[in-house]
Amino acid sequence: MKRIVDIFTKDWASEIAWTYVINLGDEHVALDIDAFENEALRMATDEGKGTPETIFAKVRE
Repeated sequence: MKRIVDIFTKDWASEIAWTYVINLGDEHVALDIDAFENEALRMATDEGKGTPETIFAKVRE
């Protein structure tokens, strides 16, 4: 399953800081939205784009 996840700063600026296309599982497995947001946050922190204290993720609807 594929989802687009946007990363924002916690200062609540309306601008998207970064975007990921996250692909988890397969088309037949339903995954919770939180799994995609957590993976995007993990990737962003690993790439030095922020820390869990300074950024948050939101799946696009």
